[in-house]
Amino acid sequence: MSNSIPVVWTNDDIHSGKSAELKRQLDFLDRHGIPGVFFVIPQARRDPANDLDKDQDLIALIKDAEQRGHEFYQHGFQHHPFECGIPDLGMLEVDSGAARYFDTRRSEVEKLHTLEAQMEMLENGSRIWKRAFGRTSSGFRPGWGAYCENFYKALALLGYNWVSSKIPCMTSWAWTIEKWDRPIDFREGMPTSPHLLEHGIWEYPIAGDYAFRVPQDPTLISRMVQLGLDEFEVFSERSDPMLILSHWFGLEHLESTGYAVHEKLLPALKATNRARFVGMKDLVETYQNRQSP
Repeated sequence: MSNSIPVVWTNDDIHSGKSAELKRQLDFLDRHGIPGVFFVIPQARRDPANDLDKDQDLIALIKDAEQRGHEFYQHGFQHHPFECGIPDLGMLEVDSGAARYFDTRRSEVEKLHTLEAQMEMLENGSRIWKRAFGRTSSGFRPGWGAYCENFYKALALLGYNWVSSKIPCMTSWAWTIEKWDRPIDFREGMPTSPHLLEHGIWEYPIAGDYAFRVPQDPTLISRMVQLGLDEFEVFSERSDPMLILSHWFGLEHLESTGYAVHEKLLPALKATNRARFVGMKDLVETYQNRQSP
């Protein structure tokens, strides 16, 4: 039997006004006895009135959750598809609106990706984060699996320690758009292991989102659970950590089909006796201490 691997339960897109959605997730995680790692948007709907620090109920909930072992990191600035770079091409297949925008306004998109523009974007989000928590975020996740070289350079220059942006297997996303015949495909050349980028920042690749827009169908819910278990076996065989992805609105989709997936997936992972649920602090400390550059 293979040795155990770290499994990190991550969630994207909580923002100001979403205290109730966060509390439901925290109650769910506390019931299952695992930590959650949340990537939170600093400015929702591109409106300063929705800056994270202006929602004091949400800030209080986050601070209380941190005391119980949950973790929170920065998720973009305003969170739009091209904010940090070009999205994973598989994501453009999922998001037809983003694909059309790129096709028709590519020159505008490219202007966002100069080093100066990336520095400004990251600093804007970081200022809100500091106002909310009195500290910077050590880690960062962009939306849509997007990145560019200047994004990585800017992260390193601004003192971020790690990023979680690359998606080695897009199968769960293909299933989201009902391409149920798409097999598991861990793309050659895209590592599943955490690795040091040339800019001096660590990349922690992302596993699938098995609960994004799951139909209200017990058979398809079970298929998504099995996909999560099958991908876990790949990470386990490679002795790499598995960063499970989720989104608050995916969990609540169609009377909570996403939660239905995770209600089955988490106990099934625990039953393997090879999944060690941890947060990013433990993963970063263990992995980066073990594999010094």
